[in-house]
Amino acid sequence: MNKILTTVFIALQINFSSAQTMDWTMKANPALNSINSVAFRPDGQKVLSGTNCHPASIRLFDLNTANLDWDYTVGSTYMCIMGVTFSSNNNYIAAIEEFGNIFIFNNTGPAPVIIDTINTGTSYGFSTAISPANDRVAVGCSNGKLKIYSLPGGVLANDITAHSGWVMSVCYSPNGNFIVTTGSDQTVKVWSKAGALLYTLLGHSGYVTSAKVTPDNNFVVSASRDDKIKIWNISTGVLVRTISGHTGDVNGVDVSPDGSRIVSASSDSTCKIWNFNTGALITTFGVADSGRINAVAWSPNSDKIVTGNGKSDVTLWTVPSGVGLNESTYGSFGLQVYPNPLDKAATLAVGNWDFGVQVLEMNIYDLFGNVVYTSVVTGSMSEISRGSLTVGVYVLELRKPDSNTELKNITERIKLVVR
Repeated sequence: MNKILTTVFIALQINFSSAQTMDWTMKANPALNSINSVAFRPDGQKVLSGTNCHPASIRLFDLNTANLDWDYTVGSTYMCIMGVTFSSNNNYIAAIEEFGNIFIFNNTGPAPVIIDTINTGTSYGFSTAISPANDRVAVGCSNGKLKIYSLPGGVLANDITAHSGWVMSVCYSPNGNFIVTTGSDQTVKVWSKAGALLYTLLGHSGYVTSAKVTPDNNFVVSASRDDKIKIWNISTGVLVRTISGHTGDVNGVDVSPDGSRIVSASSDSTCKIWNFNTGALITTFGVADSGRINAVAWSPNSDKIVTGNGKSDVTLWTVPSGVGLNESTYGSFGLQVYPNPLDKAATLAVGNWDFGVQVLEMNIYDLFGNVVYTSVVTGSMSEISRGSLTVGVYVLELRKPDSNTELKNITERIKLVVR
């Protein structure tokens, strides 16, 4: 068949739509005090928050209805709640108070009930984590202290001078073999579960605010006030990648349950989702003029993210499922885009126009499977203008729009990078 050689111009003035859908926003504190920490219940059905004072609040919200299921007001003799977490078996909630007191709640009944208050003996407390075995609670404190207590009972199991400044965050690896701490001394440290120092990770140039271990237990992802995110090999301490893109402090970070994406929260009022393997920006979301976003967590069910900001907003977001580059590719158009990555414009070339068609349907997806633009291609070469596409990775798809059974599934997808 003859190939159509006509050149057409398609200006894709795309109105970029965020991949995230805001499900609901609720206030975490009656005085609208800033949120310091958020967490999902292990089954993903509840959201927990902890706030600044006075008064400080710990609140539990229902994922589906946004109902306030539990509202705990911290007594006036205590200060702000800096970190909150669930045990993996859902039996406990732990909260670290600013003056270094750990509140332990029994979470097996209709509502959490406080069963223990552990005084760490330090001036300040910043973060808390419960071991995957549910038998230890670790806290990061002032004076460089990492303290670990038995759960239940609150008996001191380990007292480690971990950093030369404040211990800003602490977390366990999913298999429980590692503990990771971050500090105001600009370092990340990896410890054995017994408390032996394995690696000191150097590279950040600001307070390291947060860290998480990937689901496969192989990497540490850290966030810092130097506006950067770093990925480290947990077994060697080697820096794998530095991710840049925020214009303010990165205050929180988490990893998707499948390990493919990173979410970060920043003082620039945005959250960003990144491709773990490449460091490429997938999408940016948030609420304009919402102030600094202090905390972020990814649901264990993969499809939700919760954020907490300086205006006391707990916000739940839906994260759509992704789209693969090679799914449903039954035919080939010899599709090419060059240059790719594109800055301002690129040429779309269809090398094989031999399917007896006059028109091809073109869709551009973000990496969550949301269509951000749809149009038609009527010739073998087209020009693609960047339009309003933000920096990130997309999927460009050509499809044969035909009801003919033999031809209707002819589809090709390629990766489109915008920089």
